[in-house]
Amino acid sequence: MSKTAIKDYDEIIKVVNKYIEGLISGNKEVAKQAFHKDATMYGYNTTDGFLGGPIQNLWDFMDKAGPAMDLKSRVDILDVEGTIASVRISLENDAYGESYTDFQQLLKLDGEWIIISKLFHLHS
Repeated sequence: MSKTAIKDYDEIIKVVNKYIEGLISGNKEVAKQAFHKDATMYGYNTTDGFLGGPIQNLWDFMDKAGPAMDLKSRVDILDVEGTIASVRISLENDAYGESYTDFQQLLKLDGEWIIISKLFHLHS
C-alpha cells in the first residue's frame, strides 16, 4: 500500500476547484485549466439528452448555459493511487437550476494533476 502525500490531495482539490470556478463564472477558459485537452465526458442532461465524447461538449454547454452564480458544490476525493485519482463532485443549482453528481478521473501527467474524464448524473 502506497502513501499519498497531502500535497497531492491539495493539488487535486485545486484542479477540481478550477472546474467549479469556471461553472460559477460561466468562463470556460477557467474550467479548461482543469481538463486535459483530450478529456471525455458522458452523461445525460435535460437540454441535450445524452452527451458523450469529447470535452468540447462541456464547453458548448457552458456557452449555452452561462454562469451558475448560485451553484453549490461538495468535492470528495474517493481514492488516490500513485498517479491516478477518482473524485466525486456534488453540484446543486447549476445555470439551469439543476443538480448533478460528477465522477471525475484524474491523472498526474508530467507532475501535474489533470482531469481526463467526467461521468455525470442529472438528479431529477
